[in-house]
This record gives sequence, C-alpha cells and structure tokens, in this order.
Amino acid sequence: MTTKDFVIIGGSIAGLSAIKAIRESHQKTSILWITNEDRLPYKRTKINKGISAGFGKEDFALIDHNWLINNHIELLYDHVQCINPENHELTFLHRGNLRYKKLIIATGNTPNQLNIEGLKREKILPVYTAHQAENIIRTTAHSKKYLIIGAGVEGVETAEQLIKLDKEVVLIDQSDRLLSRFLTPFFSDLMKDTIEKSPIKLILNIHQLSYQGEDNKRLKIIINGEEFEFDTIISSIGYTPNIQLALNSHIACNKGILVNEYLQTSVPDIYAAGDVAEHHNGLITGLWHAAEKQGFIAGKNSVGIPSKLSLLPFRMKTEVFNEFYFAVPPYENNLKLIIEEKNKVIRHMYFKNDKLMALLLKNDKDRAKTYQQALMEQWKLSAIHEKIPL
Repeated sequence: MTTKDFVIIGGSIAGLSAIKAIRESHQKTSILWITNEDRLPYKRTKINKGISAGFGKEDFALIDHNWLINNHIELLYDHVQCINPENHELTFLHRGNLRYKKLIIATGNTPNQLNIEGLKREKILPVYTAHQAENIIRTTAHSKKYLIIGAGVEGVETAEQLIKLDKEVVLIDQSDRLLSRFLTPFFSDLMKDTIEKSPIKLILNIHQLSYQGEDNKRLKIIINGEEFEFDTIISSIGYTPNIQLALNSHIACNKGILVNEYLQTSVPDIYAAGDVAEHHNGLITGLWHAAEKQGFIAGKNSVGIPSKLSLLPFRMKTEVFNEFYFAVPPYENNLKLIIEEKNKVIRHMYFKNDKLMALLLKNDKDRAKTYQQALMEQWKLSAIHEKIPL
C-alpha cells in the first residue's frame, strides 16, 4: 500500500498554507493534497462575487498546475470516506486506500441547511461552493424574483450581484441588523441605509417565514404576514464546521474539531486547521486570514517545528455598492472608543492602555492592509495618526 509523508484533506487556504510551511523545511518529502471538488483549490470568498460576471473553472484558483509540479505536490480529486488513525490509513471513495505519516484536516465549513415546511429542499439553493454558484448562474438565468435568506456578508454580496443582473431581490434576516457578527449597530445602520437606497428590498426581524405553494411556477412565501412570489430562493444562513469525517474517525469534536495551541487533535499525527478547528476557548474563527495562519502553524508542527498559535484579531472586509467595510469588532468591555471621520472615511478605533484592540472602518480601502498591520501590532493612536492620517 502507498504511504505519503504528509496528507492534507481539504482544498482550502488552510491546506495550501500548511503545504507552504511543510515545503519550507522539506523540499522533497511526498505531499498529497485532497479536494472533493472538481477544480483546483480556489479562493472561496470570491465565488459569490462572480455571479453577475460569471467565471471559468480555474478563475480564482489559489495556485496553478505549474505550481503543483514545481513544488512536487500531488493533487487528488476524491472524497475521503474514513480515517483509520490506528493504522494511519485513509479510505477513499474512488482511489481505494493509502497510508499517511502526518495528516492535516482542513475541510472547512458546510452551509447550514434551511428547512421551510412544505418546500422541497432542492428548491433552496446555497451559494458557498463554486459548483453551487455555477448552478445558480446556470439554472436561474430566467428567474426574475429572488429571495435571499440571511443578511450576513455572503447574503448582502449575493444580493448586490443579482441587482447587477437586473433581478428583483428581497433580502431577509431574523436579526434586527446586518452583519451582526462583525458590525456594531452604528456600522450596521450605515450599511442598512445604503441597501435601502438600492433596489434591494430589505426585511429584518423575521418572525414568520412559510411556504404557501406555487402559482404559475412561482413560489408563494409569507414573510411576517405579507405574501410574496419568488422564482428562486437562496439560503445564506451561516455555516457549520465540516466535522463528519473526524466524528466518524473518533477524533474528538465539539462544534469543531478540538485542537490545542499546536493545532494537534486528540489523535497522534493528526492536525486540524481553519474553519473546521475549534480552539481551547471554544472559538471557531471562520475567517480567511485566520485559516491561512492556522494552516501554516499546523504545517510547521507537522514537520516537528514547535509553533504555537496566537489567536490574533483577523478582519472581515466586504465591498457593496461601492462602499468598503473593514471590521475587527471589540470583544471585550471597557475599551476606549475614538471616532474619526473625514472625506467619507469613518473609523471607530478601540484602545486598551493606548493600544489598538479593535477597529471598524468604512471606506479607505487602499489602506486596509495598513489597518490590519496596526491591529496586529497594536499601534498607539499617535502612530495611527502618523502612518494612517485622515
């Protein structure tokens, strides 16, 4: 039976980052990278933003085929059905079995399933993977009226894309504000004002959502007592760590795969990184740059270079209707808030002992990386005024 030195499950940024970390120390060891999708691993956060323009199969790819060849990486398009930790063995849907020496699980998230009583599940379309976005582009081209359920980042961005295609869009959420995970009420209201000036119909505080049947092939939906008709329903109600493979393999899980500060799981020689990993404080980061950092740390530890993960602040960013939002929200009380505004730029900066701990920003997109650096290095207000003046 074939044995690989390192196996990475999941075509994610965490997986790619782990590979880069391994290759820094080991240029010739065998690395097998596994994805259960039908294309090169890609930047998932760009997928729903490509709905209006469309995209090709290798658009948004994280690497190209030459990179794989030059770095001696074997990419396998298959699905891992089972991990046998005792024998260091994987069972595939198509390939059969192989053994690993070190294994990194970077399987990411899976979209939460939305159920509306009486409505067939296949009538509710997710928009998380490239294939799902392609399905929406292909099968709903003649649709005119769309319902998007979930007003998080993905839901808002998808709504904007459909407006660009001259579709009618109703965007709803059970919360009383937009992007409630990342934005403070003030910034949620800023985005709400922008959306309400757009063609999108926004409805928050949803307490009733029911299916009433079909009329002329349109789906009749009751929202807070008002009847609407839609051609297409898109669900964007969040994600759950994709832990089923770990559970089936008796790797300790809670909401995510439980890891220590070295990204080690409960099973020797198996690591987990990215959106699938749950850290000691119950945190599941669910953000691109956090997954990238975790993958690198897992890769370093897998080659025997001890590296601890520091859960530093990682930002959310999005751009809708030509307005840019950047957010690392405050997660502790008693921070000092400094508010600054100039030339359409608004920034709320949160300090502790004169160190920047959190930041919410509207516009100023070109300096986003500098703001990220300021957060990572916990700049003083004087440094911000010197290096990022308004």
